[in-house]
Amino acid sequence: MKNILSLSLLICVLLFSCKSQVTSKKSSNKVETSLVDTKWVLTKLNGDLVNLSSAELEQPFIKLSQNDNAVNGNGGCNGFGGKYTLTDKQTISFSQMRSTMRHCEDNGIESVFMANVNKAKTYVIIDNELTFKDENGYVLASFEPTSEKAQ
Repeated sequence: MKNILSLSLLICVLLFSCKSQVTSKKSSNKVETSLVDTKWVLTKLNGDLVNLSSAELEQPFIKLSQNDNAVNGNGGCNGFGGKYTLTDKQTISFSQMRSTMRHCEDNGIESVFMANVNKAKTYVIIDNELTFKDENGYVLASFEPTSEKAQ
């Protein structure tokens, strides 16, 4: 009886120690990317995957800088910049937006992308996907982080 009790205790200790190692391993792999100071590349626009044609000169992206609350990016052809404001309730707003005025083949992505950035009211980051939503919760644009440094 004493051996059975000792063996049961040993099995319990081993099971609990294995479980805690697996849990800590999972939590260490789950690292969310920061909204600020990350280059976010556009992957979806109005919920649809972005398919770039040869007319685009660059993959559309956005980057928010922490130092001066500046936002910059590229809509596919033209660069843009301005200011952003964040609150603790995952709300976001953009102001003083400006853009270069290069002539490019109009594929519609750039104009829709820029309009959606200006309409963004909230954001969420889930599984390293940044999503901007409008005031009604409609998905405007989704992005994935890239390790490439934005200029």
